[in-house]
Amino acid sequence: MRGCEEVRELIPWYVEGNLATEEGADVATHIGACADCLHDVAAALRVRASVRAAFSALPLVSEEMWERVSRQALGRRLVQLDVGSFIVGFRLGAWLTRRGNPVRADLRLLGREVHLINRRKGGGSS
Repeated sequence: MRGCEEVRELIPWYVEGNLATEEGADVATHIGACADCLHDVAAALRVRASVRAAFSALPLVSEEMWERVSRQALGRRLVQLDVGSFIVGFRLGAWLTRRGNPVRADLRLLGREVHLINRRKGGGSS
C-alpha cells in the first residue's frame, strides 16, 4: 500500500491515465480510503477540466495559418513548459486549500487567463 506522499506525487499521472495498471490500482485503492488524497484528485480533475475548456474555447486556426506559422517557426523553440514547477505549485495549492487557507491559482494559456483555484478564507470558492 502506498502512502499519501507517494500517491500525491502520482496524482497528475493518475488523472491523465498514464500510470501502469498496477500503479494505478494502488493509487485508486489509496484514494478510496484517504479523504485528503481524494480531495487532491478532485482538485487535479478540476484543473484538467479548466485547461481543456480553455483550449476548446480557442478559435480554430485554418490549415493555411498553421502552414505559414510552421514555416516561420522551423528550428525555433516555441514553447517551454516547466512541468516540475507546475506540479510543485499544484501540490502547494492543494495542501493550502485542504488546510482552509485562501488560495488563488491562475494559468496563462495562449494569452488567456484560466482560473484554476479561487478559494477564499473559510472555504468558499468563486
